[in-house]
Amino acid sequence: MQRRPFLKWLFSVLAALRLPRWARAGTVAAADEKALKELGGVVLPESLGRVRTDKIAADFATWIRGYKAGAETNTGYGVTRIQPLPPDPSAHYAEQLAALDKAAETKGAPFAKLDAAAKRALVEAAIDEAKVERIPQRPNGRHVAADMLAFFYNSSDGQDYLYGVAIKRDDCRGLANSGERPKPVG
Repeated sequence: MQRRPFLKWLFSVLAALRLPRWARAGTVAAADEKALKELGGVVLPESLGRVRTDKIAADFATWIRGYKAGAETNTGYGVTRIQPLPPDPSAHYAEQLAALDKAAETKGAPFAKLDAAAKRALVEAAIDEAKVERIPQRPNGRHVAADMLAFFYNSSDGQDYLYGVAIKRDDCRGLANSGERPKPVG
């Protein structure tokens, strides 16, 4: 290993250890992941079932951990301008999840222990306070609940759920069956 890359690596590791958890990009603690699952049970469609909403929340946490601000995005067909990813949208997620839990404590129980209607009311109030008017195209950091919805509905599985058929937007179906209509999602 050469000296300069080693020193860069060493200082980046030391800096990451010295920064508070909320300042490190892409970190999701186990407690935050549990809170994301509780949030997913509230904001994602109930018809998905709890097992599936927990999986979507876990996938969202994985996406957060892997987010690399400044990375080049896929330009798409015919687009010549390369755009970098914006800053990490998860910078305030821990604060937002803690605020939901604090608001729940005023109701007499932690967020996870409240009934569905009380959870929904707290999330709606938090989204209103963040001035989120619609689901963003991609997670943008305004509120973790809206970002989880953006993560799901802009995914291949989310598109399949919306249309009720297995479009599999991100899969290549090949030419052999390209003329067939997508099968219903069951």
